[in-house]
Amino acid sequence: MFVNRESELAVLQREYAREGASFTVIYGRRRVGKTALIGEYIKDKPAVYFYVTERNLKEQLKQITRQIVEYTGKDYLKNVEFSDFEQLFEFLSEHIRERKLAFVLDEYQNFAELDKSFSSMLMKVWDLKLKFQNIHLILCGSVISMMYSETLSYSSPLYGRRTSNIHLKPLSFHHIEDFVKNASKIHRMNIYASFGTVPKYLELYDNGKAFLENIRDNILDKNSYLYQEVKFLLKEEISEPTTYFNILEAISDGETKIGKIGSRLNVHSSYLTRYMRKLADLDIVAKEVPITEKAPSKSKLGKYKIKDQFIKFWFYYVYRNYSYLEIGNVDYVLDEIKRTFNENFVSSAFEDYVKELLTHNPLEFLGFRPRKIGRWWNNSEEIDLVAIGDNSAAFIECKWQNQKVGYTVYNNLTRKADIVNLPPSLKKVYVIFSKSGFKDNLEKAEGRFYTY
Repeated sequence: MFVNRESELAVLQREYAREGASFTVIYGRRRVGKTALIGEYIKDKPAVYFYVTERNLKEQLKQITRQIVEYTGKDYLKNVEFSDFEQLFEFLSEHIRERKLAFVLDEYQNFAELDKSFSSMLMKVWDLKLKFQNIHLILCGSVISMMYSETLSYSSPLYGRRTSNIHLKPLSFHHIEDFVKNASKIHRMNIYASFGTVPKYLELYDNGKAFLENIRDNILDKNSYLYQEVKFLLKEEISEPTTYFNILEAISDGETKIGKIGSRLNVHSSYLTRYMRKLADLDIVAKEVPITEKAPSKSKLGKYKIKDQFIKFWFYYVYRNYSYLEIGNVDYVLDEIKRTFNENFVSSAFEDYVKELLTHNPLEFLGFRPRKIGRWWNNSEEIDLVAIGDNSAAFIECKWQNQKVGYTVYNNLTRKADIVNLPPSLKKVYVIFSKSGFKDNLEKAEGRFYTY
């Protein structure tokens, strides 16, 4: 199922319209929709699409040769053979037809894994042959660290050759309804806080079943598709998974400061620095600092969060409950989800949803366009979100609770807003998002109030 990706498609279409050769690198985690994006892009174009596997290079050379010969349309070449990929790619450069060719190597990192010199060879062929042809070369891969080292980093052989790159990420919240039709808003928030927004995960969701049934069948069942998904995802990227897994379990359990994480793992926080940097590079965790910090990189108030809702859910409910799930005691974990899911997961997911909403529609919900949006806290107080613009600042609370929000919450928000160190010239705007609506005593309060 292909959903959204208009901006990424626009990038690819611009590359195709570029005069002469173009070269795009596409990367992103497993199942995020890279191949679907490519399929949508090449469906109306001359194209050679090759999915690189772990099979030996000689067999793959034969297979891609057949595809390239088929593209040329010259039957007399059907028995042609090449001794290596360099010869094949040189042959391709001599047989590109008048209309631009989209030439795709998907899961490119497998070539680089099988042959450490493959990227150097491709660089040579590109520099001497392909960049002078009417071709759109696309290298796509799901092992982010390898794609970076082989195509994007300064030390990579292909550095400086690309004309564009796309880091494909999970979808936005509002695309859940494209996969799970007619789900209520509450239901969609539950899905967001557990399955996340990776297209493949959402495709698994059966709207004919209750939410907890979907959790049981798709995530908690040890034979289900998503039961081992995060293990597979991380083991592709890292060589020593134990420490990384322990870090992510600690963060999912509420230990967000590096000192606290270190204490839990019984190591000094400095030992964890390289692990945190790697997880950030993989786009799995993010370090947050209060939005008002003038030197974020030096802030001592930094907190870490798992960016992806599904990964956070998996570590909290699956990874730490393996001993129950492996013997089929799914009900124990389901009972824990019933008790803790709303408070531990949906409430924080609701904040992420609101931030996404404000990023895409600031004028509608804030009345101004902010320069930055983020959380704020000090040693004793915190505000869910603060949005800072040139002339205004919005202070935002996100309440995922069953009772209506009353004046106490509003009054507390205005009190905390006075503590935030911002220029006094900024106009203060008070905004509350509520799951269950608002009490009548907020009618005369000056603010913006939105019911989910």
